Amino acid sequence: MSTNWVVTTAAERVALDDAKRGETTFTVTNPAARADRAVFQVVPGEGADPAWFTVDQPQRQVPASGSTSFLLGVQVPAGATPGTYEVRGRVYSASEAPEESSVLSNRIVFDVAAPAAPPPRKIPLWILLVAAGLVLITVVTVTLVLTLGGGEAQQARPQPSAPAPASGLVEVPKVVEYNEANAGVLLRGKGLVPGAVKYRLDLDHVGNIVEQNPPAGAKAEVGSKVDLVVAVRLTAPNLKTPIDAKISIKGKATLQWEQNEPYVTHWLVVYAPVVCYHNTPSAVPACGPLGVNPVRVDARSAVPPVQPAFIQVVGSSTGAFLTNDGNFRWYVAAVDDFDQPGPISVSAGAQMVA
Repeated sequence: MSTNWVVTTAAERVALDDAKRGETTFTVTNPAARADRAVFQVVPGEGADPAWFTVDQPQRQVPASGSTSFLLGVQVPAGATPGTYEVRGRVYSASEAPEESSVLSNRIVFDVAAPAAPPPRKIPLWILLVAAGLVLITVVTVTLVLTLGGGEAQQARPQPSAPAPASGLVEVPKVVEYNEANAGVLLRGKGLVPGAVKYRLDLDHVGNIVEQNPPAGAKAEVGSKVDLVVAVRLTAPNLKTPIDAKISIKGKATLQWEQNEPYVTHWLVVYAPVVCYHNTPSAVPACGPLGVNPVRVDARSAVPPVQPAFIQVVGSSTGAFLTNDGNFRWYVAAVDDFDQPGPISVSAGAQMVA
C-alpha cells in the first residue's frame, strides 16, 4: 500500500543574499501507521537549473505518523539571467516507483537580481589632489582644536557578527514570533538546528512559532536541536464517504474524509448510533441517536465501532424494547498535536450491515 505523503513548505518565498545564496525547509509527514523511507527530489521551475539546488540527505526514514525536514540550499551562479524562478519538492517512497506514490509540494519563489551597476568613471587626478588637501586641512584643524581644548576623540567601530562556534555551550536565541524558515536561520546562526515540529491551533499567530524548547536564553551544546511549535489554522474535514453509505462489517470498507491542511495527521471521529423505542411490536417506533462515541485516529479513514441489529428488552409491563438496525450518524474534526479539535465536518448518516 502506497504511503500518502504530505509535503509542506516553510515559506512561499526564499530571499537570496548578495552572493545569491538562500535556503528553505520542506517538512515531509508520513500519515501511515507504518514507517516508510521517503525520497526527496527537487523539481525546478521553468528556466531554473537543477544544478542551483542541493538537498541534505535526500533519502530518509520517516516514522509512522511522524515528520522530518529536508533543507533545500539555493546557489545561483553569477551569470544567471535575472528574473523570478520557482522550485517545488517531490516526495515518494524509496520502495516504489515515483509515479505510484509521489506528492508535489507548493511552489516556492525566489528572485535573481540583475548584476550590480558598473563602477563610475575614473575621477581626474586634479580632483583627487584637491580633495586630499581639503581632508589634510580638516584633520589638522580638528587635531589642534581637540589638543588645545582638552577634548577627546573616539571612533565608533561596527561590531561584526561572529560566526557560529564549532563546539561548546551557546545561548539559545528567541525564535518565538518568527516563521519556521526564519527560525531555522536564527538557530543555525548560533550553531543549533531545528528539532521536532508540532502544530497547535492558534488563529492569532498562524504561521509563526509560538513555543520553543529549550527556551530563549537557555544554554545548549552546539549542534543541539530546538523543538518548535507552529501556530496553524484548522478547517473542517470534507467527507468522502457518501451520505447513507452501507459499511460491511465483513469487508474492509471504511469511512473516509479529506483535509485541506496537509500538516494535519490526527482526527476525532464521533459516532451516534440510531436506536428505536417500541412500545409494542405493532406500534410506530420513536427513533433517534443514542449517545455518542468519540474515537481518535491518525489516518484519513476509520472503521465504525457500531454493531448492527441488536434488540434490548426494556422490561416494562408493556414489553417495550429497543432496536438498532445498524444506522448511525457520524462527523469528524481535525485535531492538532496537542489534542485540540478544530471545526467539525457536516453530520452524515451511514449503516453497518452484516
